[in-house]
Amino acid sequence: MHYRGRLPDGACVSVAVAGTHIATVERLPADDALPYLLPVLVDLQHNGSLGVRYDSLCQHEPADLVTIANHLRRHGVGRCLMTFTTYPLDKLLLSAARVAAWLAQDAALNRLFPGIFHEGVFISPVDGWRGAHALEWIRQADYDAIQAFDDAAGGRVRIVNVAPEQPGGLDFIARAVDAGKLVALGHCGPDAATVHEAVRRGASLVTHFGNGAPGQIHRHKNPLWAFLNNPGLRLGLIGDGFHLPPDLIGAALRCKGPGGCFAVSDAASFAGCPPGAYSRPDGRPFTIEPDGLTHMNNRDILAGSWFQQDRCVEILATRVGLPLPEAWRLCSEIPAAIIGETLPAIAVGEEASFVLARLAGGRLLIEQSVHLGVPYLEQPLGTGMPVHVPASRTS
Repeated sequence: MHYRGRLPDGACVSVAVAGTHIATVERLPADDALPYLLPVLVDLQHNGSLGVRYDSLCQHEPADLVTIANHLRRHGVGRCLMTFTTYPLDKLLLSAARVAAWLAQDAALNRLFPGIFHEGVFISPVDGWRGAHALEWIRQADYDAIQAFDDAAGGRVRIVNVAPEQPGGLDFIARAVDAGKLVALGHCGPDAATVHEAVRRGASLVTHFGNGAPGQIHRHKNPLWAFLNNPGLRLGLIGDGFHLPPDLIGAALRCKGPGGCFAVSDAASFAGCPPGAYSRPDGRPFTIEPDGLTHMNNRDILAGSWFQQDRCVEILATRVGLPLPEAWRLCSEIPAAIIGETLPAIAVGEEASFVLARLAGGRLLIEQSVHLGVPYLEQPLGTGMPVHVPASRTS
């Protein structure tokens, strides 16, 4: 198979793929009509898709995970952290063990899912700060519980989230960092001093900055300013067009500078499903609107995103105003570097995993998505094209 495209630096090339690797790379004359040839997308916060949540994989079969994997690949995603949220601890442990068993048997899946982000359950129980998470399953920070979860998952936990102001939160951070985990602050309402102490103890990320917060907060006494000001924190930004306004994203990028922010999809378990009324595992209802907005009964409380990481590229390029290669980096190479993943280069002998994409009419179109030499698209795919699949209506 041969693919022609423009590299991020503008060079035009023809790439020949043999099996799972790149066989040749030849330079072509400049041609602005070619799509960009880009590294795979990397999503550090992905809760599931198509009616399946990673939390509840203990209730599913391997084929369900393969279905999610192929959905991700179609949208250009080549690395993804499974995100486990607030859920009963016994089910989290069972699901983690199932993940470990399945990934150990499938090298391609194990490459796509290089780790886990544990977002719940050690978050603030306070309304607003806990977002759409179920109050009944929130627990006090307990690193022994995370260690048990990580053991069940075969050591796959890469990032853990905690509310540092809650009992045990700061000590949790120190233990997690000592164990080699990245620590994120999110769904939390600490004062500035606590934020800075959390960073001193090793916290380095902010979970979906600007979200997981009350609709109204004190103009000065809130953690957002400390998150922005502390150079030790990198900000995760949900770029689906609903969670954050473009000006906030732009301000965060300017404040933090290169490498200080990264985009995440926060794709919910019902990402890609038809519009309609659904319910979460604890019985609370939520709605998917025709435009993809996914919200609880209170429309101000979002229930994750309907979209995948390619939508973040589209929003960063078309609404925030970044050049496409720069928008792509925020959704690919920057998050990859955070978790220590090296993405395949466009070079002879490298893994044949890359994406051909362009902007057209204010939308991102993925023209082809190749993973380990396999092309996943029969026609170009837009970020908002619906994927109608059967699913029970319980998230």
